[in-house]
Amino acid sequence: MLGKKIKTDRLDARRISKCLAYHTYSAVYVPTEEDNAVKEYIRMRDDENNALKRIKQQTIALCTRHGRQYDGKSYWTQRHLAWLETLDLGHMLLNEVLKEYLVLYRQAQEKVELYDARIEELSQTESYQEPVRKLGCFIGIKAHTALALCCEVGDFRRFTSAQKFASYAV
Repeated sequence: MLGKKIKTDRLDARRISKCLAYHTYSAVYVPTEEDNAVKEYIRMRDDENNALKRIKQQTIALCTRHGRQYDGKSYWTQRHLAWLETLDLGHMLLNEVLKEYLVLYRQAQEKVELYDARIEELSQTESYQEPVRKLGCFIGIKAHTALALCCEVGDFRRFTSAQKFASYAV
């Protein structure tokens, strides 16, 4: 053990006064109720997107277990979906399972698209529009990611350098 940590108000006061004297404190951002609500909405969208991925995996696994392989280049295209629609797994019950997976796929896909449209709307509100627009100049940063960053980070100006932001982000 390196040393005993003793906690007293007097020691805390001394540490705080040193930090204030040497300017070693940095600003913190307290999320607003709106920020927290938007974060929850984004989490809900991400949960639904994970459910969609799971449905896709289950559908492909069902086909693979019953010896059906798609010979196209990529999955979940219009061509692949048409192939799945006409696929016969050899048993009425298996075909019913496949149809149910496709219904679940469409429902989850519609929900994700609906949530994405709402996130796009939220990103254009007055409090988020400017920072989302600025973050959108980076490759791969769309409204969803930019809005999540805005809600988590708050005011980017509180970081005096990219290095300080990177330390915060880690």
